Amino acid sequence: MLFNSYDFIFLFFPITLLGFFILQRAGRRLWNDTRRISLENAFLLAASFVFYGWLHPEYIPVLISSMAVNYGLFVQMEKTQHKKKMLAAGLVFNIGALALFKYVGTGDFLPLGISFFTFTQIAFLMESYRGNLKEVSALSYGLYVSFFPKIIQGPIALPGEMLPQFEKAEKRVDWERIYRCLYLFVLGLFKKVLLADTLGRAADFGYANLPSLNSVDGIIVMLSYTLQLYFDFSGYCDMAMGIAGMLGIDLPLNFDSPYKASNIMEFWKRWHITLTRFFTRYLYIPLGGNRKGRARTYLNCLIIFLVSGIWHGAGWQFIIWGLLHGVLYVFTRAWMDWRAGKGEKRQGKSRVLHDISVFLTFLYVNIAWVFFRAPSVGDALGLLRTICSFRFGRVNWDLASCFNLDEFWYVIKVAGIDSWQYAHYILMAVIIAAMLALVFLGKNSVEAAKKVKPGVANTIFMAVLFVWSVLSFTGVSSFLYVNF
Repeated sequence: MLFNSYDFIFLFFPITLLGFFILQRAGRRLWNDTRRISLENAFLLAASFVFYGWLHPEYIPVLISSMAVNYGLFVQMEKTQHKKKMLAAGLVFNIGALALFKYVGTGDFLPLGISFFTFTQIAFLMESYRGNLKEVSALSYGLYVSFFPKIIQGPIALPGEMLPQFEKAEKRVDWERIYRCLYLFVLGLFKKVLLADTLGRAADFGYANLPSLNSVDGIIVMLSYTLQLYFDFSGYCDMAMGIAGMLGIDLPLNFDSPYKASNIMEFWKRWHITLTRFFTRYLYIPLGGNRKGRARTYLNCLIIFLVSGIWHGAGWQFIIWGLLHGVLYVFTRAWMDWRAGKGEKRQGKSRVLHDISVFLTFLYVNIAWVFFRAPSVGDALGLLRTICSFRFGRVNWDLASCFNLDEFWYVIKVAGIDSWQYAHYILMAVIIAAMLALVFLGKNSVEAAKKVKPGVANTIFMAVLFVWSVLSFTGVSSFLYVNF
């Protein structure tokens, strides 16, 4: 089941939320805190399995088997003196299962969110090995792994930030909090359905018709995917945080306006934050981190990005994407280390220099995303050659049509300019400009939701975005990260 579906919005989540509130209210009168919390968690666990198996019940045995093996290893780890062997067995099992389903090949059978629930369980075993977890019940563990707002695409939450929330005694209904969380959910839904999916049509058309593109077309296609991926993935995370928040659970922030970054190191502090944190805690630090000299530190950074590329996909284009980020990250870090070694103090950049740095970082990330999206390295290089060929001309008519939303085209017709030869391109230009303005000038949606106050104007705005998004469902569109 996906968040941007009628089943979820009008059936599953209302029933789940109502059932949870009823159980909370009744539980305070009928049971002690321990019993009530167990029933609430059992209810959420059952709901999570329903959510996960709604469209593909055949995936549930894989999830349950993975959870059973990992929890069994955790129990044994707590009993034995050979914790390192148990951890090694867990890593072999989890990485092996991930490789089997994603890379070795099991036909079309790829369980949803397998990377995310596998990384979640690796984090659990690592924290247990480090002595940070004690006496975690099977119920709490199961909910930590399968909690439905995050199971398919994250964020990758750590056990230390999730388990205490599942076990807390007080989960009273906070209506202002629910309002803010609903506001965040609607913002995420809008980003996915109306922004990401519109851009996705343009990106899909461009990559399917690379030989017919000129340089301007190529820039639009490249930019469309860059924006699509951000609005798609961050929109999912906004919805996940909003849904979990309405159930009284806080999920970690995963995106913090990443395209506003002024260098690649800052970009990775803002983009897919929980994945960066996962690799830092469980790969970079065990490799030695920055404790074994600069050369080893830079090598460790390259390894992290290489692994990240392989995690995203088995093709060479993903490895190149990872190394493009890794090489620039190492050069940037080496430059900062060199300046620090000379005793130069970090000073704030001028506004102009900052803006230039943001633009260059954004341009570099765009180029790297071409390899991430292209079906092959050859296709990626072909698009970049097209852009650099300086073959300018009118934008491809069909490409521009991808931006012509019916509701906006109607306005153009009413204005009487639909017969103008360039009218077809108006919406494309306006939509791209508006999305770039949102990315570089707009507030982070999570921060906006935190500050929103219940009121008539905000409620009307939220209702308009919600209705507009739901009316734009023309079939369930999958999230880009759903199969990573």
